[in-house]
Amino acid sequence: MTSLNRRIKILLYGNIFRDYRSQVLGKILLDSGYHISLICPDYYMTKSSSISKFLYLIELSLKAGFADIIFLPPMNTRFIKSALWAAKTFRKKLIVEMYISIYDTFVRDKKILKGKQIEADSNQAKAMLEKDILALTKSDFIIHTASHELDYWEKLLNIKLEKEKVFIAPNFNVSRLAHRRKFKQDGKLKICWWGTFIPLHGLDNILQAMKILQEKEVQFACNLFGVGNALFTKYAEKIQLDRLEDCITLRKDLSFSDDSLPKYLIDNCDLALGIFGNTDKAYNTVPNKLIEALSMEIPTLTMSSPALKEFFEPETDLWTCQPSPEAIAESILTIANGAAYPVDWEQTRQKVLDTFSVNRYQEVVSNVLERVTDDWLGIATSEVDRKLTQLHLT
Repeated sequence: MTSLNRRIKILLYGNIFRDYRSQVLGKILLDSGYHISLICPDYYMTKSSSISKFLYLIELSLKAGFADIIFLPPMNTRFIKSALWAAKTFRKKLIVEMYISIYDTFVRDKKILKGKQIEADSNQAKAMLEKDILALTKSDFIIHTASHELDYWEKLLNIKLEKEKVFIAPNFNVSRLAHRRKFKQDGKLKICWWGTFIPLHGLDNILQAMKILQEKEVQFACNLFGVGNALFTKYAEKIQLDRLEDCITLRKDLSFSDDSLPKYLIDNCDLALGIFGNTDKAYNTVPNKLIEALSMEIPTLTMSSPALKEFFEPETDLWTCQPSPEAIAESILTIANGAAYPVDWEQTRQKVLDTFSVNRYQEVVSNVLERVTDDWLGIATSEVDRKLTQLHLT
């Protein structure tokens, strides 16, 4: 990193308090010696959205002029229009870390936002589509978690990315805890899944697979860990309706945020389940829960998808199957019988820890800032040369 980095001022524009990746980004910038300032739009949250917007735009107008770089952190694409305005008005470089496509996530996959249904042809959906396109085509540099998903977004949004401005920094939601349970040590296959019940996860397919296993009289127990929301209640009722209470337990008392869930999994899980959603997003993303499970060396089954091949060799690094109840059930039965193809889970774990790491993320952020800094220094040098030339001529 350039020795002049302490002179570079970076304006982080977006809400970072909910997102771990954003918080790591802030720490990296501080530890690297950059001068940073933060604009958090939700800080101004009031009953009047127009007043809130007016207040954080005033702050943006005041701070952007002093910055060298405007950085839109992960999960903040909704602020892209004002970020682009500030970058253009004050002639600053804009870095956007996408993390998700808000159109793909909330319109095509979830089809719901804040409890309200989103229609694909609605003004809200069109606004999300426009913001994704602006973020991917008008920013100076883009950081994202996977090349495959960017290729998918190009087709989905009908755009063409400038590859030279794209940098890939994989997710780093790993656990340093290691699996300790012996396979079926108490005579029963212990299956675990965790998530938020969105369509991407394919929980309906998982429940139907459990029903098939129950009918085949397979000895197993399945723990599903989620968060207490309306969908949690919906699936609790579904489990009861399908008479799966004897083999499935739905829980909301453990989480990754306090390490209570990883500590449970390493001692109580024979098989972790990934995602099995029948959506385009599911086929084109590498899910967090897969990285979390493999980082703990837990044997894992997830849906087969082309997205996995960017980071894994699916035929040797983990177990995969098609995202149908029948395929899931058949694969679990094969695993339970000890007939699945061999996987060196310790080797897979090491691959995950090497690839999906904070160190790699820091390297990518540093590389992007080096590029921006080089451009900034080039402009500054040109300006000095111009002034020297003027002095010489006079």
